[in-house]
Amino acid sequence: MLVNHLVANRQLCAIYPLKKYSCDEMTSIRLQAQRARELQAHIDAEAGGPGKGWFRIVADPAEARQVIGAGKLAVVLGVETSEPFGCRQILGIPQCTKAQIDRGLDEMRALGVRTMFVCHKYDNALCGVRFDSGTQGAIVNVGNLLATGSFWQARTCTGPEHDNPIDPAGVLPDQIARLLPPGVSLPLYPPAPHCNTRGLTALGEYMVQGLMRRGMLIELDHMSVKAAGRTLDLLEAARYPGVISSHSWADPNFLPRIYALGGMVTQYGHDATEFVAEWRRTAPLRQRYQVPGYGYGLDVNGMGKLPGPRAGNAANPVTYPFTSYDGSVVLDRPRTGERVWDVNVDGVAHYGLVPDWIEDMRHLAGQDLVRDLAAGAESYLRTWEAAITDG
Repeated sequence: MLVNHLVANRQLCAIYPLKKYSCDEMTSIRLQAQRARELQAHIDAEAGGPGKGWFRIVADPAEARQVIGAGKLAVVLGVETSEPFGCRQILGIPQCTKAQIDRGLDEMRALGVRTMFVCHKYDNALCGVRFDSGTQGAIVNVGNLLATGSFWQARTCTGPEHDNPIDPAGVLPDQIARLLPPGVSLPLYPPAPHCNTRGLTALGEYMVQGLMRRGMLIELDHMSVKAAGRTLDLLEAARYPGVISSHSWADPNFLPRIYALGGMVTQYGHDATEFVAEWRRTAPLRQRYQVPGYGYGLDVNGMGKLPGPRAGNAANPVTYPFTSYDGSVVLDRPRTGERVWDVNVDGVAHYGLVPDWIEDMRHLAGQDLVRDLAAGAESYLRTWEAAITDG
C-alpha cells in the first residue's frame, strides 16, 4: 500500500529557473492528480486494458482491501502543500475564507484525495509550522518571509513538547541570500528549545473539522507543537481516530495521543541503523495500544534524502540474491541499462532498492521488524476505516 502525496511549493517554484507550469500550488496539485490517473491508465494499457494493471488508486478502505487481496498496489492520494486552497497569510492576515476551505475540501475529495496536511513548510492562514534546522532551516525561513511577509516567530518552550531548533549557525547560500530585501538579515532567536508562537487558527480548526466531517485522514506532521496539540484536542473531543504521523515530523510526546485515538505512526526513511533504533524505541507504545503494524515515509524530494548505505555494513552486508520476506520472490542486484545497483554501496539510490533496504534492516533486527512493516497496510486501513465510521 502506497500513500502518494501531491506536493507543491509556490516559493520554490518561483525561484526555480526551469519551469513551464503555473506556480500556483492548487494548480500543481490538480495536475499531479491528473498525472497519477494517467500513470494508472498507462500501466493498465501495458497489462491489457482498464483495471488490469498493478497500480490502483483507491477511494476507500474496502476498495484498498480488494486491490491488496488481488496482489496489486493500493494507492491513496494525499496533499502536502504550504498553501492549501490558497490559504496563505500575509503579515498575519488570512487570504482565504471558510467557504474556500469547504470548496477546496470538496474538490480534493472529488479528485480522489483522502488524506491531507494542514500546513507544510511555511506558516499559513491555518497553522504555524514545525521549524527546519541548520542551513535548510535558514533557507526555509527565507521562504517563510517571502511567502508571508515575516520570518518565523519563536519563543523558548516551557513545556515538554518543542519544535525543531532554529540553528543560529544556519548559513544562507549566496543565491538564497540574494532573495532577501536590502538591509534584511535572518533574525536572532531566544535560547532553544524553540516553539513556534503560531498555533492552529480559527480557520485551521474549521479545516480540521471539515476533514473530520468528510472522513478524511489528518496528517499531524509539519504542524507546530502548538498547532498539533490543539488539533489533537479537537480529535480527542470528537473521538476521531483519523490521524497520521507519517515521517517523523511531530514531537515524540504526541505519539501516545495519536495511538490512543486509533491513529497510525510511521517513520521517516532513515538509514537502516537509525530506522531500527527508532522502531525498537517505539515498540512498547505499539504493544500498549495493540497496533498491528508499522510503516515508513520515504518523503524523498529536493530536500529529503533516501537512506544511504549502512555504516559498518562490511561485517554483515546484504548478500545477493536474497528471498523476499514471504518467500515468493528471489531478488538480485537491480540493473538499469548497464548500471548495477547494490544497497551496500549505493544505499537506496532509487525506489527499486527499497526491498534491499528492508533486507538490510532484517540483518539488524530480525524478522520481527519485517513482520511489522508487512502489517503496516493493515494498521493504516484500520485507522482509515475507523475515520469513515466516526467521520
